[in-house]
Amino acid sequence: MSVTDTGTRVPDDWYVGFHRGLAARFWRAAGAAMLDADEQVVRRLLGPEPGSVLDAPCGDGRLTIRLAAAGWTATGVDIVEEEVAHARAAAAQARVTARFEVGDLRALPDLGRVDAVLSWGNSFGYLLPHETARSLAGLFRALRPGGRLVLQSMTVAEALLPGGIEPRLEHEFGGIRMAVVNRYRAEESRLEGEFVFADAGGNVERASAAHHVHTTGEVVRMLRAAGFAGVELLDGDGERPYALGDGRMIAVAIA
Repeated sequence: MSVTDTGTRVPDDWYVGFHRGLAARFWRAAGAAMLDADEQVVRRLLGPEPGSVLDAPCGDGRLTIRLAAAGWTATGVDIVEEEVAHARAAAAQARVTARFEVGDLRALPDLGRVDAVLSWGNSFGYLLPHETARSLAGLFRALRPGGRLVLQSMTVAEALLPGGIEPRLEHEFGGIRMAVVNRYRAEESRLEGEFVFADAGGNVERASAAHHVHTTGEVVRMLRAAGFAGVELLDGDGERPYALGDGRMIAVAIA
């Protein structure tokens, strides 16, 4: 199958039920493998003095818990109830005080204003473009004046498209093998994937996902339209300005 094959369109709300079962276990294991490196970058970009932080979406709570352990008053929000329950259990096991709530990026619950908002794990692009604009406005409202948003994406156009999109990819984490067949809907700038997850016991589960692919210029314009004043685009390590072909983009925006 070509990456330009149209196929059956992935539902727009695919993310509501995606992170469950083998898919959730795979991404928890993958996230754990990247946790130390991610924490180092995130803590440097959030600033040296701990304050209050909203992690949205928080997934299994891995970064929320690390930030809480480092002295932040940390709240995690995710749409998947199972992931929120997992995060609460993980925080209790780590003897860390962190708050976790079920919530939708399209209409974030009012949890009070915070000093920083974290949007990590490549969730930017999950939503339809008009929903992304509404989500960014909600993240802006969650911040105190002068607070900062740290947003990560590996699917901006300048990261994803220069090297071409692989029609098929395979990875393994935590004893779970993931295979994905990709297709690109050029009329929507939308990357879709059909996933198969399999474990050593012979269990197999299938799922679909989609990312809307925005240019870095669009990201900056959407952030400014949401109310953010200063916007800086950085490479994946957060140490230099973002450049064409960098595999991960980090946007730091000031409210």
